[in-house]
Amino acid sequence: MKTRVISGIIIGVVLAAVLIPGGYLLLAALLAVSLIGYFEMTRALGVHITGKKLNALEACGYIATVLHYIQMMLVRDYRYFIFSVMFAFFLIMVCYVLTFPKYTSQQAIYCFFSFLYVPINLSFIYLLRMRPLGIYFAWIPFIAWICDTCAYFAGRAFGKHKLVPVLSPKKTIEGAIGGTLGAMAVGAIFGYLLYNNVTHNVGTIYVLLIITFAGSIISQLGDLLASGIKRNHDIKDYGHIIPGHGGIMDRFDSVIFVTPCIYFLSVVLTKIM
Repeated sequence: MKTRVISGIIIGVVLAAVLIPGGYLLLAALLAVSLIGYFEMTRALGVHITGKKLNALEACGYIATVLHYIQMMLVRDYRYFIFSVMFAFFLIMVCYVLTFPKYTSQQAIYCFFSFLYVPINLSFIYLLRMRPLGIYFAWIPFIAWICDTCAYFAGRAFGKHKLVPVLSPKKTIEGAIGGTLGAMAVGAIFGYLLYNNVTHNVGTIYVLLIITFAGSIISQLGDLLASGIKRNHDIKDYGHIIPGHGGIMDRFDSVIFVTPCIYFLSVVLTKIM
């Protein structure tokens, strides 16, 4: 537990160090996390074989990830993501065809999925930071960790009804509700502080409540998705890079999954705030 707490504190400090200044520093940090997360996911899915060298198929994903972040640096607009997605798809499928039958179609699909799941989703944090009030809203995806903590304690205290017993036997409906309520409570406090000190618009509180409500539900789905992949492929952790937590995907799975949702909600809701 001590190791886990110390690692959590270090993660928080690093987050502050990149989220507050934003810009290219944040972009570089997201690229690094994306590359590690992509590696963990391709290894979990069997594209990368432990102990073997980098293969051509997974290398296509790394190339696409780097080019995607270069595109992000040049054009800060999610509408251009289609170019990154289609380029990755084209590159991976061409590699699959030209090297056939070295790789299976399933490996090619997993490679593309890993690119969509980690680098593409994570890059929305950069877009969120670049928006008006981004220095504050860029923290909202990490409400997933608050939700996870509240769900854990609520589940231990009140949990009686299993949420998805086959996929995650320890998760309960009561825990999920507790996680959502905890996230919304933090969202309400955060919204009030923004209203009182920055925006002076009471709509800020309602926006944060809606975002944290939706975000808490989606973040829990993201956590279950990552757990399902681990169960399907019979692995305990995605990695060991973060002491006490596991890999990047073990710690950031729900954050990665929920970030695009929070970005689009913030875009829509702040326009009518």
